Amino acid sequence: MPVEVVGAVALRKALNQYAPDLAKELTKNLGAILKPVVTQARGFVPLDSPMSGWATRATDAGHKFPKYNALEIRRGIIYKSTPSKPNAAGFVNAIRIQNKSMQGAIFETAGRKNGQGQNWVGPKAGGASKGVSRSVNPYAGNQFISNLGNLYGPNRKGDHRMMGRLIFRAWANTQGKANASVIKAIENTTTKFNRRTQIVDIRRAA
Repeated sequence: MPVEVVGAVALRKALNQYAPDLAKELTKNLGAILKPVVTQARGFVPLDSPMSGWATRATDAGHKFPKYNALEIRRGIIYKSTPSKPNAAGFVNAIRIQNKSMQGAIFETAGRKNGQGQNWVGPKAGGASKGVSRSVNPYAGNQFISNLGNLYGPNRKGDHRMMGRLIFRAWANTQGKANASVIKAIENTTTKFNRRTQIVDIRRAA
């Protein structure tokens, strides 16, 4: 799903400063591309919880695993057309579709690292590791992931980070058209901006 477009962030900054009309136009064009993907991703959220235990789970502050809420998951799927803050590797997302809710993030990504679920140690096991299952049911992790359904996206060898069930599924359904449309919109705006700045330079030289 991610595509590296060199200079996209710099372009947005230049547009905001020197061509706000083109900045608005680009935002509008990107929204027209991303909104249908968001709508489709929201449509993949099942109304009922895939696991009865997830639906009835208490939501007090002592539980870090949130109760299933389809409406909250759907509302949490949004798009942003403004650059993000740099991540740990220094990369910035010029545009993105994200799942802001914790429930949505779980539904989207569960099973990426281990399709069989976390290793089971049981509720009486010691230690504070978060990478294991302490459920009374030794098969809870596997059942949970199975009930969520398949992961979609570019299954790179040894790397499942670009796979998911909602946003990634909707993006994959575009069969590359969304990526191409985003790049085209940025290229078209860049061309318009360059033409405008060239005209300004010529006039100044005259």
